[in-house]
Amino acid sequence: MTITKTFSAVIIDHEKLSDINKVIFKYAESARESSSYIIFNVKPINLTDITNDLTFFKLSAENEKKLNNKLKELIDELNSLNTDYGIRDEETKEILSTIKAVGAWNIKFDNIKIIPKGTYAKIDSLKNIKTELGYSIGYKPPFRPIESKEIENINIKDEIIYIFSRTKENQLKLKDSLSEKIMEINPDFILEYETFL
Repeated sequence: MTITKTFSAVIIDHEKLSDINKVIFKYAESARESSSYIIFNVKPINLTDITNDLTFFKLSAENEKKLNNKLKELIDELNSLNTDYGIRDEETKEILSTIKAVGAWNIKFDNIKIIPKGTYAKIDSLKNIKTELGYSIGYKPPFRPIESKEIENINIKDEIIYIFSRTKENQLKLKDSLSEKIMEINPDFILEYETFL
């Protein structure tokens, strides 16, 4: 009897996306690429703004031991790429990951009457950082008010910057560094931090 399990891989380092998927496709019976944006956010979206950073895949083997060995070989090969990723067993929800800390800054516009020109470009530049402390990832919301115009009575979605790090200590350092950079853009932003892992 063949055993099959479904996993999802979160690919944090977009530069290694193709290399990681090559390894996954080598071991998987079937695989499908997707985007965390589509799963966690509301449509409509501009497809040119998103990256496929999730891969759902199935591993099969004759028994549990062989399936675990196949998963271990896959993880060993991914680790040899020297990059960050997360794999989740979709049944047990167990996470096997180089990333040990995940959080997000929510940037709120509640205290702002006019969004200065260039604000969005500065926020977007903070959504794609790769440092020794970790990564930041973010997407453009489906709607943004026009810069340099009054935004009173407009419901503005938070801008969200996700943070991925290998340690809690690195996460805190990256969190503080991003907080300073965000407040340099506009000291009237309201920031709320959320920890996921």
